[in-house]
Amino acid sequence: MMCKETNIFLVRHGETEWNQQNRLQGHQNSPLTVIGKQQAYDVKKSLDQYEIHQAYVSPLKRARDTLDIILKDRKLEVIISNNLREINLGHWEGRTREETAQSHPDEYKMFWGEPDAFVLSGAETFRQLQHRMVEELEYIFSKGKNNNTLVVSHWMAIKVALAHYTSTPLYLLSSIANPGNGTFLCLTRQGDDVFIH
Repeated sequence: MMCKETNIFLVRHGETEWNQQNRLQGHQNSPLTVIGKQQAYDVKKSLDQYEIHQAYVSPLKRARDTLDIILKDRKLEVIISNNLREINLGHWEGRTREETAQSHPDEYKMFWGEPDAFVLSGAETFRQLQHRMVEELEYIFSKGKNNNTLVVSHWMAIKVALAHYTSTPLYLLSSIANPGNGTFLCLTRQGDDVFIH
């Protein structure tokens, strides 16, 4: 993967215990699994060939632990940003998908099938998530001009950002492939355009 110009290496954190258990994490946290740590090491190996000038990370521990592994042999300024957190899912956090499907069937269907219409008391909407995530990435692009920046974030946060940069409306969010645990993309800004590699 060749990246040039102003680049963001956008990483999803490694697998966690709650990922294995199909629990919704949101702003809550669970530890990286052995697999999750290995995934972070694999990202590190892939990125070793690139110079990285700065790093931004969600404050959630699973993201920070992933970042620590990736940056093991580098000394970089790391900026912790609340805007890079996962979607806030209120009282769903820590519950399994099956539990939320039973307790809130309508909201659950909207979450997976009609994200543009999803509303849950105490939770963020997808539009709110997209607004803060894109705002942060645009800030990072502006601060890291002609540099490579590492960003570690989360599943839905990354997915709604990709929707923005591919001009995909939120109601078609399911058409965007889920970023796997411990995978990364390169967002390259050239002028006003952003290309995804």
